[in-house]
Parts: sequence; structure tokens; C-alpha cells
Amino acid sequence: MKNLQSKFVAVNPRRCEACWQCVEACPKQIIGKINLWVHKHVYIEHPSACIGCKKCIRVCPHDAIRERKTSAQRVSE
Repeated sequence: MKNLQSKFVAVNPRRCEACWQCVEACPKQIIGKINLWVHKHVYIEHPSACIGCKKCIRVCPHDAIRERKTSAQRVSE
């Protein structure tokens, strides 16, 4: 199974429309493509390389990539 999250972001493959904008926006090139005929979405190819810049989140028009909450954020809520 492919990774759908890094320390900073999580991908929801059901929301992904395979526009690949996040792939282009990622400065570390950590986002990969699953590009099969009936099954297309992104995944986190190199989760340990993610720096948490959130560029992928900002460019995704389908809200398929979201920020993961850190344990400190969860405690403060």
C-alpha cells in the first residue's frame, strides 16, 4: 500500500481528481502519481523528505490534501 501521509500532510485519495497541481508545487518532489486507467490519485512517495511547507495544500483545488495536526496542536484544542 502506498503512503497517504507524511509527518505534516495527509492525502484523501477519494477527493483527489488527479490534476497533479500538488506534484508540480512540491519543492522536494515527495508526491507521486498513481495513474492507472480507472484509479488515479496522488500519494506521498517520500514521506520522510516532507518539510511541511504546505504548498501542496494551498494548490489543491479539491481539498484532497490536508495538514496533519501535531500532538501539541491536539492537546491545545
